[in-house]
Amino acid sequence: MARRKKNGETPAKASGSIVDLTNELWQAAVQLRGSIEPADYKRYVLPIIFLRFLSLRYEKRRAELEALVAKPGSDYSGDTSVLEDPDEYRSASTFIVPVDARWTRIASEVRGRDDVKIELDRILNVVENAYPKRLGGLLPPIYGGSNMDAHNLRALIDLFSKDVFRHGHGEDIIGRVYEYFIGEFASSEGKRGGEFFTPASIVRTLVAMLEPERGTVYDPCCGSGGMFVQSDEFTEHSGRLSFYGQESKEFTWRLCRMNLFIHGIDGNIEMGDAYFADRHATLRADYIIANPPFNDGAKAEKGWGADRISSKDPRLAIEVTDKDGRKTKPTLAVRNANTMWILHFLHHLNEGGTAGFVMATGELSNGELARLEVRRALVELDYVDCIVQLSGKLFANTQIPCALWFLSKNRGGTGGHRHRKGEVLFIDGRKLGVLIPGSRKQKQLSPDEIERITATYRTFKRTGRPDSAPGFCKVATTDEIAGRRFVLTPGRYVGTAVADDEDEPFEVRLPILSRRLTSQFDAASELHARVRAALARIETGDEQ
Repeated sequence: MARRKKNGETPAKASGSIVDLTNELWQAAVQLRGSIEPADYKRYVLPIIFLRFLSLRYEKRRAELEALVAKPGSDYSGDTSVLEDPDEYRSASTFIVPVDARWTRIASEVRGRDDVKIELDRILNVVENAYPKRLGGLLPPIYGGSNMDAHNLRALIDLFSKDVFRHGHGEDIIGRVYEYFIGEFASSEGKRGGEFFTPASIVRTLVAMLEPERGTVYDPCCGSGGMFVQSDEFTEHSGRLSFYGQESKEFTWRLCRMNLFIHGIDGNIEMGDAYFADRHATLRADYIIANPPFNDGAKAEKGWGADRISSKDPRLAIEVTDKDGRKTKPTLAVRNANTMWILHFLHHLNEGGTAGFVMATGELSNGELARLEVRRALVELDYVDCIVQLSGKLFANTQIPCALWFLSKNRGGTGGHRHRKGEVLFIDGRKLGVLIPGSRKQKQLSPDEIERITATYRTFKRTGRPDSAPGFCKVATTDEIAGRRFVLTPGRYVGTAVADDEDEPFEVRLPILSRRLTSQFDAASELHARVRAALARIETGDEQ
C-alpha cells in the first residue's frame, strides 16, 4: 500500500475526534451482534472492514488515474486502458478489486439479496483467488454456515458505508477503525483477548525504548501484529524495516496479515508454535519486540511441553551455573514457559541487536531453580540492559502486573551507544498509569509517562548513567545484583517508598503472608491462654 500521509486533517478530525468516531462505530457494531458469541463476533466484523478497505484503496487510485487520463499533456492523457492496467495499481501498492467484490456493489446490490450471507462468502473467495500470493488463506467463507442474522449483516454493511469513509482519507480512517476494533474485541473477550492484542501504551513504550530505525524486526508470538505496526509508524513508514513473525493460532495469524496489509506493511508471517516449530530458525534479528503469554503452562496438568524440547536445541546453548557451581545447559521449568521464551529471544538476536519484551513481574524474582539459573546467567553474561516494572491493570484481561525486559548484545560501546557492561538500568513505573477514559479498572501509560521512561533509557544507552531518582530509577552494577541473589525487581534497587513486599507478585507473597498470619495466630492463642489463666487466678483469689 502507498504510505499514508502524516500531514493534513482528515474529515473525521474536522467533524469530531477520531476516537469519538471509532467508539461510535464500535457501539453500533456491538448492537448488531445478535446471537453471535462475543468471542466469535470479530470473525464476522473484521473481514467486512477489510473488504471496505480494499475498495477504498482501489477507488482512490482509480480516481487518480482518471484525473491523469483527463488531464491534457499528461503521460496518460486520453489513454483509458491504464484504468484497467494491474501494474498501474501495483505501483501504488493496491489492487484492482474484482467487479463483484467492489463496495459499491456490496452496499447497493448485495446487501438487499435474500442470500446476502452466501454472496458475501462468494465475494471473499473471488478476492482471495484474484490475489492468492498476498491474500491466500486470509478470507475463508464464514457467513453462510453461521447463525448471524441477515438483517444484522446488512446493517453492518450500512455501518461501513457511512459518508465519512468516502472522503480522500477514508483508508486512513478505516485503518484506525480496524485497530480500534481489534483492541475492543480483546478487551471484551477477557483472557482470550490477550492472545492477540497488547495494550497500545505498552507497545508504544517498547518501541520508543528500542528505537527501531533500520534492519530486521522479529516477533515470534505476534498476535495481531501491533508491534510491527507501531515500529513502522516509529520510522514514519520509511521502508527501512523488514518484519518477521510467527503466530500459533490460525485466526490470529490471518488477523495479523490483514492488519499489516491494511497498514501497507510487507511481513513474513508464518503460522506455527514457536516452542516446537520455529519457522524462522535461521533468523537473527536486529530488534525483537514481543509479548509472550504470561506464565504459559502454569495451570496445565503437564505444563507447556518442556519435555518436547531436545537437549540439543540451539536455543539452549547458553551456559548456566547449577547449585553445585558447575557450568551446564539450562533445565527448562516444566510448568512455566517464561524462560523458554527468554532463551528463544536471545537465540534470535543478531550481534548488536536488542530485545524488548513483556513478562509477568514474578519472573524478576522467582526462586525456582531452573528459572533462577537462567536469570543468573543473563546477568553474568551481561545481556540484561534494562528492567522496567509497571503497575497492574494495564491489561484488560489480567490484573497481574508486568515488567518490560531489555536484553542486548550491544553493550560494548558500538553503534552510537556507550559502553555499559557491568551495569543495569532499573526503572520502577508502578506508580505510573492513568485510567483509560470510560474505564473504571484498566489503566494506560500517558505520553508524558512514556517519554519519561524512554528518555531515561535513552540517556543510559547513549550518554551516561542517568542520575538516580529515588522511587523511580537507578543504575545498579552486576555485583550488586549478584549480592541480591540475582533478583531483578526494580524496587529493590531504586529505593521505592512502596513496601518491599509489594515488589513481589501475589503468588510469591501469598506463602509469606500465610506464614506471617499463622505466626500471629499462634501468638494470639498464647496471649489468649495467658489472659484466661490470669483471670482464673483473680477469681480464685490467687492473684495478689
